[in-house]
This record gives sequence, C-alpha cells and structure tokens, in this order.
Amino acid sequence: MMPYKILSINTRYYPGPTLLDREVLTTAVLVEGECEDYAVYVGHSTDPQFVAAHGDKISFEEACAQFSPLRRDRYRE
Repeated sequence: MMPYKILSINTRYYPGPTLLDREVLTTAVLVEGECEDYAVYVGHSTDPQFVAAHGDKISFEEACAQFSPLRRDRYRE
C-alpha cells in the first residue's frame, strides 16, 4: 500500500472517561485524494499514516472544526 498524501495533521488531547484515566490523544489527518479532492480521518494513534488508512472519515462540518479553510466542493463525503 502506498503512503497517503497527508496535507495537514491536527492532534488534540481529550479527558479520559474518569478522573483517574489519562487524556486520550486524538489525531485528525487531512488527506488528498487521487482526483484532487480531500477528506479528514480521525483516530487514536500517533501515526498519521495509520489514521489515514484506518481512521474514521468525518463530515465536512466536523472537518472544518479541525482544519480551516476547507472547500466543500473538494471535500469527499
């Protein structure tokens, strides 16, 4: 499998489910597609290529909260 063309990476830490849990790292990866479109995938990993390959694709609205500015006409739904 060829590596994904990653345009940008955004990492955030969110509190764990209880006060005793560590924070959870969440990585969002903006990936360019073959026809010059793009999408954002999120996952709990420090490896952006892993997130691009196995993460959950998010909606355009959610992607705009992670990366700005994005064009709706280029976003792969």
